Amino acid sequence: MAIEIKNLNFSYPGKTVLRNISLDIEKADFVGITGSTGSGKTTLAYCFNGLIPNSIRGRFSGSVRVAGLDTRKSKIPELAKRVGLVFQDPDWQLFSLSVREEISFGLLNLKMENIEKRVRESIKMVGLEGYEETEPHKISQGQKQKLCIASVLAMEPDIIVLDEPTSQLDYRSTMNIYRILERLNKEGKTVIVIEHNTDLLDAYANKVVLLENGRIAKYGPAEQVFSDKKLLEKLGVKVPEVYKK
Repeated sequence: MAIEIKNLNFSYPGKTVLRNISLDIEKADFVGITGSTGSGKTTLAYCFNGLIPNSIRGRFSGSVRVAGLDTRKSKIPELAKRVGLVFQDPDWQLFSLSVREEISFGLLNLKMENIEKRVRESIKMVGLEGYEETEPHKISQGQKQKLCIASVLAMEPDIIVLDEPTSQLDYRSTMNIYRILERLNKEGKTVIVIEHNTDLLDAYANKVVLLENGRIAKYGPAEQVFSDKKLLEKLGVKVPEVYKK
């Protein structure tokens, strides 16, 4: 099992965000997480890599196990080797002077081996060859998102979590990102994507988590979740085009 969550509850000061979440995600799944604004999607993502409860403080109960590790008992650097998180806005996590340095940063901090080889291979995987010495702020938004993905891939985690990775991208860049994720999933990576575009999730995810006010309203095969038009409409989630007929 890639991720096992049991009876997870989490509250920021004065606000409960996650309520009694229990969720199993199997290895090599491609899971989409969707729901209306404020349903708890991003907070749930922070639980996958240990930011909650180790860095982001609040009232936490229940358990989250990632690749067999209890996030309450494991340090974030240890978890980072098993699960990588790509934030919604790439500018939040880019601060080095070149593409090469950005990808190397985490590897150096974790004192990992074969750094040059890892950097070279991750650059190739996302198609950023030729930009190795370019400053991150000089590349496009789509390329920045690819750089964030490359920085995660260089760590060689088994699980990749992305928080609305294409919300700022045009159609072409969006499809490039999803083709990369599809390829990684076929190679055995567990991919978890928080996404408001349900048509994309229907096309690429094999399972979908539908959140409602911090609770799981439905979880299962994408077709099973998205064919429940009444529930989607009730929660203000767009019904994918293929199910509107």
